[in-house]
Amino acid sequence: MTAASVAANLAGLALFTFPGLGLAEWIPALGRLPLRRRLGYAYLLGVVAVGVALFVLSHLFGIPLRRPAIAVVAAAPAGLGLLRHIAQRRRGAAGATAVRRPARPWRIWAGLAVTAVVLGPLTSALTAPLADWDGRMTWCPLAAAMRHEGTVDPSVMVDSHWFVVNSPYPPLLPLAQAAVQEMFGAREDEEFFRALYVGFLIALLLVIYDGVRRAAGPSAAILTVLCAALPPFLSYGAGGATSAYSDLPLAAFYGAALVLLLLGRPGLSSAGAGGLMLAGAVLSKSEGVWLAVPALLLAAIRLWRRRDGPRRTTWGRLAAVSIPGLAAAALLASWRAGIPARIDVQYFSGLRLSDLVVNAFLRVPRILPEVLHWTFRWADWSGFWVLFLAVLIVGRAAFRRPGVRRLLLAGLVPLAIAWGAYVVSPGVGELIGETWNRFLLQALVPLALVFGCALRDLLRRSASKYQRVGSKYQRVRSSYPPVW
Repeated sequence: MTAASVAANLAGLALFTFPGLGLAEWIPALGRLPLRRRLGYAYLLGVVAVGVALFVLSHLFGIPLRRPAIAVVAAAPAGLGLLRHIAQRRRGAAGATAVRRPARPWRIWAGLAVTAVVLGPLTSALTAPLADWDGRMTWCPLAAAMRHEGTVDPSVMVDSHWFVVNSPYPPLLPLAQAAVQEMFGAREDEEFFRALYVGFLIALLLVIYDGVRRAAGPSAAILTVLCAALPPFLSYGAGGATSAYSDLPLAAFYGAALVLLLLGRPGLSSAGAGGLMLAGAVLSKSEGVWLAVPALLLAAIRLWRRRDGPRRTTWGRLAAVSIPGLAAAALLASWRAGIPARIDVQYFSGLRLSDLVVNAFLRVPRILPEVLHWTFRWADWSGFWVLFLAVLIVGRAAFRRPGVRRLLLAGLVPLAIAWGAYVVSPGVGELIGETWNRFLLQALVPLALVFGCALRDLLRRSASKYQRVGSKYQRVRSSYPPVW
């Protein structure tokens, strides 16, 4: 790639980050976070805001997806956020700056190691063309059609004479690709959208760091991020940062929603921000709806059990969580209504409950070995899930906290969806090899949060043990007479 292409890719990251930062200024749950913990949410929020705004303008009002519309949609939230930030600084609303303790050297080195890991897929994305299967087959052709016709409803989608694979897939990521390509004037063979997907990896790791820091403290947070960043599948797998699959964005949106809804303060701004992240999940991939519903239920249970005000306040927070996802689902349904049926995978069409129950047991000997093989495959995960199980067993005391159990349940939801698909699919062996790692990726954030909580328990017990050994050594040493 040329220097201009590299610059355009990096500018594509800014196209979504700055609007997200601007919107975060208006959301207290995000605006009060330190910048390095806010950036991940800001990037995801920017993709949702810019993508949904362009979606609505094109689909409902027929406004072309051209550079003026993209520039206005991106500049408006960034400008409003900047004005609010300046106003708050003038009013002194920011308050006194908190005194920060210097970071421990090992945390700095761990952070540098994570940065070095992320630079790998970023460099690959900026210097090599896209080579994955689904990205070139599904999302990139749709993005190219959207950009060519300047609409989210291109004729290739609504005209049944055209052959389109997986035509009902949600269009948020192709729309984001088209926006970057159009905004920076990409030619036919230029791929200015590659850094867009690396941005989701960075956001996912920042979300993990913020979530574990909330639940388990800074030491467990940086160690968890380091362990989660190392598996090669996140960077180079079919669904990772160097591909154009929607699994990594879905994992980031789903994980960010869980952090805000299950670990944040149960306030209106946290609920609204979490709802926006769930809207991003719904518009990223078909499984997003299946993930959003359990996330909403878990958030509702938490809000209902932790009522800290009138019941109408709780209902208001539940509405703030639900409305963005419902609006996204309605927008997606309206978009799909104009797309004729083609050769699309329908796993659960014509399925009877009796078949699901029977196959769930009969297919265990076929499914379980394949699942275990891909879970512990070193080339993809470098032993991450072995370490995950070991830490969970040693730090199992963390499961006494109901919040940890809710996170574990949220992490099992994508795996349960995958298992259900395998139960009803005819070609189960091939399907597992193609998709199981991607479902593990979708479950990564909540499971990494559970890992961090168990790791905190392990670190505390280790520190307590070393303190007891050290104090015993000091008592023994003090009992000896002085040498001189």
